Amino acid sequence: MKPRSAEALELIDSNRLITDNREDGVRVLSADGEFIGARGAYYGPPVAFARMPKHLVNALVASEDRRFYEHWGLDPRAMARAVWSTLTGRTQGGSTLTQQTIKEIYLKEHSPIVRKLLEEPVLAPILELNLSKEDILFVYFNRVFFGGSAYGIEAAARVYFNKYARNLSILESAMMVGLLPAPNRFNPHRNFQLSRDRGFRVIEQMVDAGYLTRPAADRAKAQNVTMAASKSAWGGFYPRSTQIGWFARWAENEANANSVPSARNGTRTITTTLDLRIQGVAERHMEQALRQHARAKQIEEGAVVVMRYDGAVVALVGGRDYKQKEWDHATQARRQPGSVAKLFVYLAALRAGSTPDTKVSDAALILGGRPVRNFDDRYLGDISLSAALEKSSNTAAVRLTMQNINDIRELIQTLNVGAESEGEAGDLALGTFEAKLVDLTAAFACVANRGRMVVPYSVQRVQDPAGTETLVRVLPARSSVRQTIEPQYADLMRQMLSDVVQRGTGKAADPGFWAAGKTGTTTANRDAWFVGFTEQYVAGVWLGNSDSKPMFGVSGGGLPAQIWRSIVIDAVRSA
Repeated sequence: MKPRSAEALELIDSNRLITDNREDGVRVLSADGEFIGARGAYYGPPVAFARMPKHLVNALVASEDRRFYEHWGLDPRAMARAVWSTLTGRTQGGSTLTQQTIKEIYLKEHSPIVRKLLEEPVLAPILELNLSKEDILFVYFNRVFFGGSAYGIEAAARVYFNKYARNLSILESAMMVGLLPAPNRFNPHRNFQLSRDRGFRVIEQMVDAGYLTRPAADRAKAQNVTMAASKSAWGGFYPRSTQIGWFARWAENEANANSVPSARNGTRTITTTLDLRIQGVAERHMEQALRQHARAKQIEEGAVVVMRYDGAVVALVGGRDYKQKEWDHATQARRQPGSVAKLFVYLAALRAGSTPDTKVSDAALILGGRPVRNFDDRYLGDISLSAALEKSSNTAAVRLTMQNINDIRELIQTLNVGAESEGEAGDLALGTFEAKLVDLTAAFACVANRGRMVVPYSVQRVQDPAGTETLVRVLPARSSVRQTIEPQYADLMRQMLSDVVQRGTGKAADPGFWAAGKTGTTTANRDAWFVGFTEQYVAGVWLGNSDSKPMFGVSGGGLPAQIWRSIVIDAVRSA
């Protein structure tokens, strides 16, 4: 975008020039306002010229525009070389730092020949007339692309060295300046040796320009450089942990879905529902469990969702390693829920007039010519609904489903769990339809909050580049939230699910305080789940393989329940 003619004569606000026409991107903040990630273009906070190390400025001038303090925005000899290079299909610099600054803000998408012959020769001198040399460098350093999604020296310093720009050493500054001609090629996370060698070359240019003595240059080359671990993945930068990438992407998608395309320009700021403490807890316990058991039990992936009763997601882990796989097993993957689906079977039975003490047959059952097997291969005859849920009886669940199949289908659809719930009684009772972990967790949240509808969400508000709020989540009053399940039936279901944890298949999930939940395991141990809630949080855990290969001996009442227990204990401990 080129500045309008009236604006072109008023290139006098360096702070505005830093923010004008930025690349599109989002800054993602936690619920407490802490920066947790950037997707797309990552711009760090502007660094005042006075806070920039002198050797950083000298490295840039020595490398990119040695006559910067002498010219008036244009260097005719260098321009001639650059134009000739463009015409002959070669690549050679020649633009002054002033020209590069104008190009970065307004002319990036323009034809190189038109830009260099017609536009930059007009705008660069105007910029020089209106801004000091220090202001031009201030704008340049806070706008230019350094690779790794980082725009501006502060973002680059954090991405590569995990430090503030003001603390960069001479060698680190030289490496940063060395990135500018080819940010991806000289990215030190990709090739540290090449990036350091490029920094050595910049140091030699500083010597040639008189900014460093030979002894000082030799000392600079000997400086130790400690690279920050790469926290970039899939077009984003996540300073706390790349595992937050799944949540950040989901939040961005939610923000986009609730805004018009024109509101997505520039760098937006999304304040989310993420609780960094609980996110760290979820990441740690899932990582520990997979590190300890993945090989022996043939588990490749795991996912976690933790939300509040109203659907605000406070933690999300979408898989084992976001840097290796962007696919999100918490919000994208549809998997068979197994016996977790019995939530809907027993809710329908309660709504149809049964109570936890109502008897149902747990006897052996043939359905469609095939036996329905209980997980433990034990069949107890007539038992109460509560006991049937505690032991996760398959035969009892199928019989209940045959009595209430339409109501079960309606519940699954009303709670936004299954896109398709037209299966037969066995499919619905045994959970052979497909569902997302985040949706199943929200369904349990509906029971936890006494039957009010829950829609999972991650975004609290969105601000445009100027700080104007373009989206603010206004939560409805508790009384106006749609009542999806009658409170009396939700209360009965809460108690039955609590019994599952106290003395049923979910005993491994018992955290030592009140909790309720349900286990789930699919055929050949392809999926293993535990979804439940405490008085503060609702959480779901899934383990499995992306290609649905069987795991070895992993059931919902085992490792998923243990992971769930560890997460909720730590989440509640300091809530």
